[in-house]
Amino acid sequence: MNIVKQTAGLAAALVVVSVLSGVGIARATDLIISGSTMLFPLDQVWANAYMKSHPGVHVSVASTGSGFGIYNAANGNITIGATDAYLSKDLLKRYGSLVSIPVAFDDTQVIYNIPGIKKFRLIRMDGPTLSRIYMGKIKFWDDKAIREINPDVRFPHQRIKVIHRADASGTTFVFTDYLSQTSKEWYGAIGRDRSPSWPVGSGYNGSDAVVAAVKATPGAIGYVGLVWINKYHLSSMALKNLDGYYVVGSVKTIQNAGKAALHDPSFPDDFNRTIVWNLHGKEIYPDANFEFWMVSTDLPGSTMLEVRKMIIWALTKGQKERYTVKTGFAPLPFAPLKPRLNKILNRLLPGNTLRIESGG
Repeated sequence: MNIVKQTAGLAAALVVVSVLSGVGIARATDLIISGSTMLFPLDQVWANAYMKSHPGVHVSVASTGSGFGIYNAANGNITIGATDAYLSKDLLKRYGSLVSIPVAFDDTQVIYNIPGIKKFRLIRMDGPTLSRIYMGKIKFWDDKAIREINPDVRFPHQRIKVIHRADASGTTFVFTDYLSQTSKEWYGAIGRDRSPSWPVGSGYNGSDAVVAAVKATPGAIGYVGLVWINKYHLSSMALKNLDGYYVVGSVKTIQNAGKAALHDPSFPDDFNRTIVWNLHGKEIYPDANFEFWMVSTDLPGSTMLEVRKMIIWALTKGQKERYTVKTGFAPLPFAPLKPRLNKILNRLLPGNTLRIESGG
């Protein structure tokens, strides 16, 4: 699995989010959150709100990609690494000091630019067909496989222009997870990865660039999270879920997926399992995911204490809709998460009594 090493230019990449309350207040702590472009809008909102109520803390936020966030959190270059992907077995072997904390729900959705198709026209798509598009085996929008899923839609004989991420991306990890879970052909040839070997298509760095490319390219197909669907008022496809329903991604349908996973007794306490696809229900979006903050257990004790305080704030007060839903994320259900999250907090600073006590 490719993790892009992007340590150079960290200071230049940081987008500093700073709110100072009062005059002459000395900063006790500087925290750096960097990584996922998908999670970046929520991280920004949280950083502003947290600093307003914690004037002794300064938080910097950067949109650098999930691969960057994971690598640099593990190596101590940043305080918190933001990522759309959980810690797989390979990543755990490579970065044993990292602990993953779920902070919100999001998803990956398929966007398109099909000439002659009205905006917000419901287009259905299943995993095997989507995988063949991204493998270059389905080349035109009026291909039989696409028409069979959408018998009431008249597609043009327009060449499909495949758009994907070029950087190491958690969004790509979630997207290729759906393809791997639903297509043996994709799983065998390419698999799930942050930076796979794409058979066809044009790559772009970051979700904003993917949106711009799809909008500018007749016949294009791409993928982004709910944040960008809402931000740019985009049309997205209804993806086929495990029970055969075609579901559009939304706050409700991605939260349904997360709740279904958390009510599964076998779901691990460390959250190191995908919630893509293998969940039953009519209103469950099949390409949903937890968003994570990654923290190294090697952080100094004083810094770790401040990090834990911010984590608790994000998981309680930070889950309010004015932070989460407003920026395109689904809040976490507090009750089933509380015991799991307290176990995680104890791993970050063993013996410390700072715990999650309420839903904020």
